[in-house]
This record gives sequence, C-alpha cells and structure tokens, in this order.
Amino acid sequence: MKKIVMLLSFSSLFLVLAACGGKQQNNEPRWSKPQRVLEGCDGTRSNSQQCQKDPNSQQLMIQIDRN
Repeated sequence: MKKIVMLLSFSSLFLVLAACGGKQQNNEPRWSKPQRVLEGCDGTRSNSQQCQKDPNSQQLMIQIDRN
C-alpha cells in the first residue's frame, strides 16, 4: 500500500511539473519591415542643427518598429 501511495504521489508530481513547465516560447524580438518616413522638424529632429538653421526642412528617414 505504501508503494502505491508513493507511486501515485510521484506520478502526480511529475504531471504537475510537466504541465507547469511546458514548452518555452521563443522570446526573440520580431522587427517590422523598414518603412520610409518623411520627418519634419516637429518630431524627433526638433533640436537638430539642420532644423535650427531651417525650421521647414524635412528629411527622409527609415522607421523599423519592434513588435
């Protein structure tokens, strides 16, 4: 009887650990495709030297987002 109880407890412990562990997901970051964006001086370039000289300047930039 003692062996049966031990066997049942070990098997239930094994099943619980297998259910909790599971398969790990791939945690590599996924990146979007590069997109061309026309950036003016009102965004991230507002303090740049080019925008200080000409506040109406625009620059073609590449945007890549992390998903």
